[in-house]
Amino acid sequence: MITITVVTTSLTLLLVAAAVYTDVRWGKIFNHLTMPAIVLGLIINSLIGLDGFLHSIAGVGLGLGLFLVSCLLGRILGGGDIKLLMAVGALQGPAFLAWTICYTAIIGGVLAVIIAVRHGILLEKIKALFISCYMRVTFRVPMEIEDNEATQPRLPYAIAIGLGTVATIAASHIA
Repeated sequence: MITITVVTTSLTLLLVAAAVYTDVRWGKIFNHLTMPAIVLGLIINSLIGLDGFLHSIAGVGLGLGLFLVSCLLGRILGGGDIKLLMAVGALQGPAFLAWTICYTAIIGGVLAVIIAVRHGILLEKIKALFISCYMRVTFRVPMEIEDNEATQPRLPYAIAIGLGTVATIAASHIA
């Protein structure tokens, strides 16, 4: 028998796989991928009843909260990344999304360090990060996140989100 958990987990894996592909291929996570997933998560979880719907809404809300934090600190995550996390939250709920965000941050940090070392810019990036944090705390200047595709190496963050999602699924099956 196929349960709602199997359906939402399968859809989540398909969603993050498609997002990784589009982010690597085109540098974007498209709305026509994330928005239907949010709606589908709300509908599927509503089949459980009001509790399922509220669970899904809370997952979307956590993703939206992350967007607001990202806006306050400066552009840390792109809109597609946020909407992907909101879709994962709609399908899986807030606790799953919270763990996914934690795993994603760790994996994203490791990937960023690997890319920076590989391109010989690690010390430059660490210095820029400290200066940006200092300016944010001292003068309330938004954090400066460079977005210069022509000269800087790029990390399609959907890779980290996808790996963070898979890590959360794996951890939930081990526990």
